[in-house]
Amino acid sequence: MSKVEAYKKLIRQYYQAPFHGEALKQFINYMDDEDFLDAWEQIRLEDTTDPDTNTEMGNQISFEKIAGDARLKQALIRNTPVKKIHRFTSGNIILAATLLLFLVGAWAYHFYTSGSSPVSDGSDWAQQVETIVPGKDRAQIILENGHRIDLEKIKGDTVIDNGGFEIIKTASGSISYRIKAGADPHKLVYNTIITPGGGEYHLTLPDGSRVWLNASTTLKYPVIFDKSKREVEMQGEAYFEITKQTEKGKRIPFIIHSGAQSIEVLGTAFNVQNYGKKIVTTLVEGKIRLNFKASQLEDQILTPNEQAVFESGTNRFSKDPIDPFYYTAWKDGNFAFHKTPLTEVMEIIGRWYDVQIQFQSTFENFQFTGTISKYSDIKKLLQTIELVGGVHFELKGRKIYVKK
Repeated sequence: MSKVEAYKKLIRQYYQAPFHGEALKQFINYMDDEDFLDAWEQIRLEDTTDPDTNTEMGNQISFEKIAGDARLKQALIRNTPVKKIHRFTSGNIILAATLLLFLVGAWAYHFYTSGSSPVSDGSDWAQQVETIVPGKDRAQIILENGHRIDLEKIKGDTVIDNGGFEIIKTASGSISYRIKAGADPHKLVYNTIITPGGGEYHLTLPDGSRVWLNASTTLKYPVIFDKSKREVEMQGEAYFEITKQTEKGKRIPFIIHSGAQSIEVLGTAFNVQNYGKKIVTTLVEGKIRLNFKASQLEDQILTPNEQAVFESGTNRFSKDPIDPFYYTAWKDGNFAFHKTPLTEVMEIIGRWYDVQIQFQSTFENFQFTGTISKYSDIKKLLQTIELVGGVHFELKGRKIYVKK
Protein backbone atom coordinates (compact mmCIF):
# COMPACT_ATOMS: atom_id res chain seq x y z
CA MET A 1 0.00 0.00 0.00
CA SER A 2 1.40 3.40 -1.00
CA LYS A 3 1.83 6.19 1.52
CA VAL A 4 -0.99 8.20 -0.08
CA GLU A 5 -3.35 5.23 0.10
CA ALA A 6 -2.39 4.68 3.73
CA TYR A 7 -3.23 8.30 4.51
CA LYS A 8 -6.56 7.99 2.69
CA LYS A 9 -7.40 4.96 4.81
CA LEU A 10 -6.43 6.84 7.97
CA ILE A 11 -8.53 9.88 7.04
CA ARG A 12 -11.57 7.72 6.37
CA GLN A 13 -11.05 6.00 9.73
CA TYR A 14 -11.24 9.41 11.37
CA TYR A 15 -14.59 9.99 9.63
CA GLN A 16 -15.97 6.92 11.36
CA ALA A 17 -14.41 7.37 14.82
CA PRO A 18 -12.46 10.55 15.74
CA PHE A 19 -9.07 9.96 17.33
CA HIS A 20 -8.10 10.96 20.88
CA GLY A 21 -4.92 11.77 22.80
CA GLU A 22 -1.66 10.81 21.12
CA ALA A 23 -3.46 9.42 18.07
CA LEU A 24 -5.07 12.82 17.47
CA LYS A 25 -1.74 14.64 17.86
CA GLN A 26 -0.10 12.27 15.37
CA PHE A 27 -2.99 12.79 12.95
CA ILE A 28 -2.41 16.56 13.14
CA ASN A 29 1.32 16.11 12.55
CA TYR A 30 0.63 14.15 9.37
CA MET A 31 -0.77 17.38 7.87
CA ASP A 32 2.82 18.56 7.41
CA ASP A 33 3.35 15.76 4.87
CA GLU A 34 2.73 16.52 1.19
CA ASP A 35 1.43 12.96 0.73
CA PHE A 36 -1.25 13.72 3.33
CA LEU A 37 -2.36 16.71 1.25
CA ASP A 38 -2.43 14.54 -1.88
CA ALA A 39 -4.58 12.01 -0.03
CA TRP A 40 -6.94 14.72 1.18
CA GLU A 41 -7.29 16.14 -2.34
CA GLN A 42 -8.04 12.71 -3.80
CA ILE A 43 -10.71 12.07 -1.17
CA ARG A 44 -12.19 15.51 -1.79
CA LEU A 45 -12.48 14.84 -5.53
CA GLU A 46 -13.86 11.34 -4.97
CA ASP A 47 -16.39 12.35 -2.33
CA THR A 48 -17.74 15.42 -4.14
CA THR A 49 -19.07 13.04 -6.80
CA ASP A 50 -21.02 11.16 -4.13
CA PRO A 51 -24.25 12.98 -3.17
CA ASP A 52 -24.32 11.19 0.18
CA THR A 53 -21.17 12.99 1.30
CA ASN A 54 -22.11 16.49 0.13
CA THR A 55 -22.99 18.97 2.88
CA GLU A 56 -24.16 22.55 3.12
CA MET A 57 -20.49 23.49 3.14
CA GLY A 58 -20.22 22.49 -0.54
CA ASN A 59 -16.85 21.01 -1.47
CA GLN A 60 -15.80 20.57 2.15
CA ILE A 61 -17.37 17.09 1.95
CA SER A 62 -16.91 14.78 4.89
CA PHE A 63 -14.11 16.92 6.33
CA GLU A 64 -16.88 18.72 8.19
CA LYS A 65 -16.80 15.69 10.49
CA ILE A 66 -13.18 16.49 11.23
CA ALA A 67 -13.43 20.28 11.34
CA GLY A 68 -16.57 20.14 13.46
CA ASP A 69 -14.49 18.61 16.24
CA ALA A 70 -13.40 21.47 18.53
CA ARG A 71 -10.44 19.45 19.79
CA LEU A 72 -9.02 19.19 16.30
CA LYS A 73 -9.66 22.85 15.63
CA GLN A 74 -7.74 23.82 18.73
CA ALA A 75 -4.88 21.59 17.65
CA LEU A 76 -4.90 23.16 14.19
CA ILE A 77 -4.78 26.70 15.52
CA ARG A 78 -2.10 25.81 18.06
CA ASN A 79 0.12 23.59 15.90
CA THR A 80 -0.40 24.86 12.36
CA PRO A 81 0.41 28.59 12.13
CA VAL A 82 -0.04 30.20 8.73
CA LYS A 83 3.72 30.47 8.20
CA LYS A 84 3.93 26.67 8.26
CA ILE A 85 1.92 26.52 5.06
CA HIS A 86 4.76 28.16 3.17
CA ARG A 87 7.10 25.25 3.95
CA PHE A 88 5.35 23.16 1.29
CA THR A 89 6.52 23.12 -2.30
CA SER A 90 4.89 25.58 -4.68
CA GLY A 91 2.59 22.89 -6.03
CA ASN A 92 1.06 22.31 -2.62
CA ILE A 93 1.01 25.77 -1.04
CA ILE A 94 -2.48 26.53 -2.29
CA LEU A 95 -3.76 23.06 -1.47
CA ALA A 96 -2.46 23.42 2.08
CA ALA A 97 -4.08 26.82 2.44
CA THR A 98 -7.32 25.45 1.03
CA LEU A 99 -7.24 22.52 3.47
CA LEU A 100 -6.80 24.87 6.41
CA LEU A 101 -9.49 27.23 5.13
CA PHE A 102 -11.94 24.37 4.63
CA LEU A 103 -11.20 22.88 8.03
CA VAL A 104 -11.55 26.04 10.07
CA GLY A 105 -14.43 27.24 7.90
CA ALA A 106 -16.42 24.09 8.52
CA TRP A 107 -15.53 24.26 12.22
CA ALA A 108 -16.86 27.82 12.33
CA TYR A 109 -20.04 26.76 10.54
CA HIS A 110 -20.56 24.00 13.10
CA PHE A 111 -20.26 26.39 16.03
CA TYR A 112 -22.26 29.25 14.55
CA THR A 113 -25.19 27.07 13.62
CA SER A 114 -25.18 25.35 17.02
CA GLY A 115 -25.44 28.69 18.80
CA SER A 116 -21.87 28.79 20.13
CA SER A 117 -19.20 31.28 19.10
CA PRO A 118 -15.40 31.18 19.10
CA VAL A 119 -15.25 34.94 19.68
CA SER A 120 -15.06 36.27 23.23
CA ASP A 121 -17.63 38.69 24.65
CA GLY A 122 -15.04 41.46 24.51
CA SER A 123 -14.48 41.11 20.78
CA ASP A 124 -14.60 44.03 18.37
CA TRP A 125 -17.72 42.44 16.90
CA ALA A 126 -19.66 43.83 19.85
CA GLN A 127 -19.12 47.27 18.32
CA GLN A 128 -21.28 46.47 15.31
CA VAL A 129 -24.15 48.96 15.37
CA GLU A 130 -25.91 48.18 12.12
CA THR A 131 -27.17 44.95 10.57
CA ILE A 132 -25.33 44.19 7.34
CA VAL A 133 -26.95 41.66 5.03
CA PRO A 134 -25.75 40.03 1.80
CA GLY A 135 -26.75 41.48 -1.54
CA LYS A 136 -29.89 40.45 -3.41
CA ASP A 137 -31.84 41.13 -6.63
CA ARG A 138 -31.90 44.93 -6.76
CA ALA A 139 -31.81 47.14 -9.84
CA GLN A 140 -33.37 50.09 -11.62
CA ILE A 141 -34.12 50.52 -15.31
CA ILE A 142 -33.76 54.03 -16.72
CA LEU A 143 -35.96 54.56 -19.77
CA GLU A 144 -35.13 56.78 -22.75
CA ASN A 145 -37.18 59.63 -21.24
CA GLY A 146 -35.30 59.44 -17.93
CA HIS A 147 -38.09 57.70 -16.02
CA ARG A 148 -36.79 55.16 -13.50
CA ILE A 149 -38.36 51.78 -12.73
CA ASP A 150 -37.37 50.24 -9.39
CA LEU A 151 -37.44 46.52 -10.18
CA GLU A 152 -37.40 45.56 -6.51
CA LYS A 153 -40.84 47.13 -6.13
CA ILE A 154 -42.32 45.40 -9.19
CA LYS A 155 -44.00 42.05 -8.55
CA GLY A 156 -43.21 38.97 -10.61
CA ASP A 157 -45.32 38.19 -13.70
CA THR A 158 -45.71 41.90 -14.41
CA VAL A 159 -45.76 43.50 -17.86
CA ILE A 160 -44.78 47.17 -18.14
CA ASP A 161 -46.06 48.83 -21.32
CA ASN A 162 -43.72 51.45 -22.75
CA GLY A 163 -44.91 52.41 -26.20
CA GLY A 164 -43.38 50.19 -28.85
CA PHE A 165 -42.16 47.56 -26.41
CA GLU A 166 -42.98 45.81 -23.15
CA ILE A 167 -40.72 45.10 -20.20
CA ILE A 168 -41.54 41.78 -18.56
CA LYS A 169 -40.58 40.81 -15.03
CA THR A 170 -40.91 37.05 -14.79
CA ALA A 171 -42.02 35.03 -11.77
CA SER A 172 -38.35 34.27 -11.06
CA GLY A 173 -37.57 38.00 -11.00
CA SER A 174 -35.54 38.30 -14.21
CA ILE A 175 -36.25 40.91 -16.89
CA SER A 176 -36.94 40.40 -20.59
CA TYR A 177 -38.33 42.45 -23.48
CA ARG A 178 -41.13 41.97 -25.98
CA ILE A 179 -41.31 44.15 -29.07
CA LYS A 180 -44.81 45.13 -30.22
CA ALA A 181 -46.01 44.70 -33.77
CA GLY A 182 -45.52 47.90 -35.73
CA ALA A 183 -42.55 49.12 -33.70
CA ASP A 184 -39.98 51.00 -35.81
CA PRO A 185 -37.00 48.59 -36.15
CA HIS A 186 -34.73 51.42 -37.30
CA LYS A 187 -35.25 53.66 -34.28
CA LEU A 188 -32.66 53.04 -31.57
CA VAL A 189 -34.25 53.49 -28.15
CA TYR A 190 -31.92 52.90 -25.21
CA ASN A 191 -32.60 51.58 -21.73
CA THR A 192 -30.04 51.44 -18.92
CA ILE A 193 -30.11 48.96 -16.05
CA ILE A 194 -28.17 49.79 -12.88
CA THR A 195 -27.42 47.57 -9.90
CA PRO A 196 -26.34 49.31 -6.67
CA GLY A 197 -23.77 48.13 -4.14
CA GLY A 198 -25.32 45.02 -2.63
CA GLY A 199 -27.37 44.29 -5.75
CA GLU A 200 -27.37 41.91 -8.71
CA TYR A 201 -29.77 41.13 -11.55
CA HIS A 202 -30.45 38.83 -14.49
CA LEU A 203 -31.57 40.30 -17.80
CA THR A 204 -32.53 38.83 -21.16
CA LEU A 205 -31.76 41.29 -23.93
CA PRO A 206 -34.12 41.79 -26.90
CA ASP A 207 -31.98 39.48 -29.10
CA GLY A 208 -32.26 36.65 -26.56
CA SER A 209 -28.76 37.11 -25.12
CA ARG A 210 -28.60 36.73 -21.35
CA VAL A 211 -26.69 38.94 -18.94
CA TRP A 212 -26.00 38.53 -15.22
CA LEU A 213 -25.07 41.83 -13.58
CA ASN A 214 -22.96 41.90 -10.43
CA ALA A 215 -23.07 44.64 -7.79
CA SER A 216 -22.39 48.28 -8.78
CA THR A 217 -22.85 47.62 -12.49
CA THR A 218 -24.37 49.67 -15.33
CA LEU A 219 -25.47 48.27 -18.71
CA LYS A 220 -26.84 50.47 -21.51
CA TYR A 221 -28.52 48.68 -24.43
CA PRO A 222 -31.01 49.33 -27.25
CA VAL A 223 -34.53 47.98 -26.94
CA ILE A 224 -34.35 46.99 -30.63
CA PHE A 225 -30.90 46.09 -31.94
CA ASP A 226 -29.60 47.38 -35.25
CA LYS A 227 -29.61 44.72 -37.97
CA SER A 228 -25.98 45.32 -38.88
CA LYS A 229 -24.48 45.19 -35.38
CA ARG A 230 -25.50 44.85 -31.73
CA GLU A 231 -23.78 47.24 -29.33
CA VAL A 232 -24.03 47.77 -25.57
CA GLU A 233 -22.05 49.75 -22.98
CA MET A 234 -21.04 48.31 -19.62
CA GLN A 235 -19.28 49.44 -16.46
CA GLY A 236 -18.82 47.13 -13.46
CA GLU A 237 -19.03 43.34 -13.82
CA ALA A 238 -21.30 41.16 -15.92
CA TYR A 239 -21.45 37.62 -17.28
CA PHE A 240 -22.73 37.33 -20.87
CA GLU A 241 -24.22 34.47 -22.88
CA ILE A 242 -24.56 35.86 -26.39
CA THR A 243 -26.85 34.39 -29.04
CA LYS A 244 -25.70 34.04 -32.62
CA GLN A 245 -27.62 36.30 -35.01
CA THR A 246 -27.47 36.52 -38.80
CA GLU A 247 -29.00 38.82 -41.40
CA LYS A 248 -29.20 37.50 -44.97
CA GLY A 249 -26.64 34.86 -44.08
CA LYS A 250 -24.20 37.37 -42.60
CA ARG A 251 -23.24 37.24 -38.94
CA ILE A 252 -24.40 40.19 -36.82
CA PRO A 253 -21.60 41.03 -34.39
CA PHE A 254 -22.23 41.77 -30.73
CA ILE A 255 -19.95 44.48 -29.34
CA ILE A 256 -19.50 45.47 -25.70
CA HIS A 257 -17.91 48.84 -24.99
CA SER A 258 -16.32 48.97 -21.54
CA GLY A 259 -14.06 51.90 -20.80
CA ALA A 260 -10.99 51.89 -23.04
CA GLN A 261 -11.75 48.40 -24.40
CA SER A 262 -14.28 46.96 -26.82
CA ILE A 263 -15.17 43.28 -27.05
CA GLU A 264 -16.48 41.78 -30.28
CA VAL A 265 -18.37 38.59 -29.53
CA LEU A 266 -18.66 35.67 -31.90
CA GLY A 267 -21.47 33.79 -30.08
CA THR A 268 -20.07 32.86 -26.70
CA ALA A 269 -20.11 32.97 -22.87
CA PHE A 270 -17.72 35.18 -20.94
CA ASN A 271 -17.26 37.50 -17.96
CA VAL A 272 -16.18 41.15 -18.02
CA GLN A 273 -15.07 43.10 -14.96
CA ASN A 274 -14.33 46.82 -15.18
CA TYR A 275 -14.53 48.82 -11.97
CA GLY A 276 -12.13 51.49 -13.20
CA LYS A 277 -8.62 50.21 -12.44
CA LYS A 278 -8.38 47.47 -15.03
CA ILE A 279 -10.57 45.51 -17.43
CA VAL A 280 -10.56 41.75 -16.85
CA THR A 281 -12.14 39.61 -19.58
CA THR A 282 -12.58 35.88 -18.94
CA LEU A 283 -13.72 33.58 -21.74
CA VAL A 284 -15.73 30.45 -20.93
CA GLU A 285 -16.99 29.37 -24.37
CA GLY A 286 -16.59 30.46 -27.98
CA LYS A 287 -14.28 33.23 -29.13
CA ILE A 288 -14.01 37.00 -28.66
CA ARG A 289 -11.91 39.78 -30.16
CA LEU A 290 -10.59 42.61 -27.97
CA ASN A 291 -10.06 46.10 -29.36
CA PHE A 292 -8.28 48.74 -27.29
CA LYS A 293 -9.62 51.90 -28.97
CA ALA A 294 -7.11 54.76 -28.47
CA SER A 295 -4.30 52.41 -27.46
CA GLN A 296 -1.63 51.34 -29.95
CA LEU A 297 -2.13 47.71 -28.94
CA GLU A 298 -3.17 45.28 -31.65
CA ASP A 299 -6.50 43.46 -31.44
CA GLN A 300 -6.37 40.30 -29.37
CA ILE A 301 -8.32 37.04 -29.74
CA LEU A 302 -9.36 35.04 -26.67
CA THR A 303 -10.14 31.33 -26.75
CA PRO A 304 -11.87 29.30 -23.98
CA ASN A 305 -10.18 29.24 -20.56
CA GLU A 306 -8.17 32.37 -21.30
CA GLN A 307 -8.22 35.69 -19.46
CA ALA A 308 -7.10 39.12 -20.64
CA VAL A 309 -6.19 41.96 -18.28
CA PHE A 310 -5.89 45.48 -19.70
CA GLU A 311 -4.83 48.55 -17.70
CA SER A 312 -5.83 51.58 -19.76
CA GLY A 313 -3.78 54.01 -17.67
CA THR A 314 -0.50 52.27 -18.51
CA ASN A 315 -1.54 50.33 -21.65
CA ARG A 316 -0.33 47.16 -19.95
CA PHE A 317 -1.89 43.99 -21.36
CA SER A 318 -1.58 40.32 -20.41
CA LYS A 319 -3.27 37.12 -21.52
CA ASP A 320 -3.07 33.92 -19.49
CA PRO A 321 -4.72 30.48 -19.20
CA ILE A 322 -7.05 30.29 -16.18
CA ASP A 323 -9.89 28.27 -14.64
CA PRO A 324 -13.03 30.34 -15.41
CA PHE A 325 -14.80 28.96 -12.32
CA TYR A 326 -13.06 31.44 -10.02
CA TYR A 327 -14.20 34.40 -12.13
CA THR A 328 -17.80 33.33 -12.81
CA ALA A 329 -18.85 31.66 -9.53
CA TRP A 330 -20.42 34.93 -8.36
CA LYS A 331 -23.37 34.47 -10.71
CA ASP A 332 -24.08 31.09 -9.09
CA GLY A 333 -24.07 32.43 -5.53
CA ASN A 334 -20.45 31.97 -4.43
CA PHE A 335 -17.25 33.84 -3.74
CA ALA A 336 -14.48 31.78 -5.35
CA PHE A 337 -10.86 32.76 -4.74
CA HIS A 338 -7.66 31.33 -6.20
CA LYS A 339 -4.46 32.93 -4.91
CA THR A 340 -6.46 36.15 -4.67
CA PRO A 341 -4.81 39.08 -2.83
CA LEU A 342 -6.61 40.12 0.36
CA THR A 343 -7.14 43.60 -1.08
CA GLU A 344 -9.17 42.16 -3.98
CA VAL A 345 -11.05 39.80 -1.65
CA MET A 346 -12.14 42.76 0.47
CA GLU A 347 -13.09 44.85 -2.57
CA ILE A 348 -15.43 42.06 -3.67
CA ILE A 349 -16.90 41.70 -0.18
CA GLY A 350 -17.29 45.48 0.10
CA ARG A 351 -19.27 45.76 -3.14
CA TRP A 352 -21.51 42.80 -2.36
CA TYR A 353 -22.38 43.79 1.20
CA ASP A 354 -22.33 47.51 0.29
CA VAL A 355 -19.81 48.42 3.00
CA GLN A 356 -16.63 50.51 3.08
CA ILE A 357 -13.25 48.80 3.54
CA GLN A 358 -10.43 50.51 5.45
CA PHE A 359 -6.98 48.87 5.57
CA GLN A 360 -5.00 49.75 8.69
CA SER A 361 -2.12 47.40 7.82
CA THR A 362 -0.41 46.28 4.61
CA PHE A 363 -1.03 42.78 3.23
CA GLU A 364 1.24 42.62 0.17
CA ASN A 365 1.72 38.83 0.18
CA PHE A 366 -1.57 37.77 1.77
CA GLN A 367 -3.57 35.52 -0.60
CA PHE A 368 -6.64 33.31 -0.32
CA THR A 369 -7.90 30.21 -2.09
CA GLY A 370 -11.34 28.85 -1.28
CA THR A 371 -15.06 28.96 -2.05
CA ILE A 372 -17.61 30.55 0.29
CA SER A 373 -21.33 31.26 -0.18
CA LYS A 374 -21.85 34.95 -0.88
CA TYR A 375 -25.14 34.79 1.01
CA SER A 376 -23.34 34.16 4.31
CA ASP A 377 -23.87 36.51 7.23
CA ILE A 378 -21.01 39.01 6.99
CA LYS A 379 -20.03 38.54 10.63
CA LYS A 380 -19.66 34.78 10.16
CA LEU A 381 -17.85 35.25 6.85
CA LEU A 382 -15.23 37.58 8.34
CA GLN A 383 -14.77 35.44 11.43
CA THR A 384 -14.13 32.43 9.21
CA ILE A 385 -11.42 34.34 7.32
CA GLU A 386 -9.91 35.41 10.65
CA LEU A 387 -9.55 31.77 11.70
CA VAL A 388 -7.09 31.18 8.87
CA GLY A 389 -4.78 33.55 10.75
CA GLY A 390 -2.82 36.69 10.02
CA VAL A 391 -5.73 39.09 9.64
CA HIS A 392 -8.26 40.68 11.97
CA PHE A 393 -11.45 42.62 11.19
CA GLU A 394 -13.19 45.33 13.16
CA LEU A 395 -16.75 46.08 12.10
CA LYS A 396 -18.17 49.51 12.93
CA GLY A 397 -21.41 50.62 11.34
CA ARG A 398 -20.98 50.04 7.61
CA LYS A 399 -17.18 50.07 7.69
CA ILE A 400 -14.81 47.10 7.95
CA TYR A 401 -11.36 47.86 9.33
CA VAL A 402 -8.70 45.36 8.22
CA LYS A 403 -5.58 44.94 10.36
CA LYS A 404 -3.01 42.37 11.44
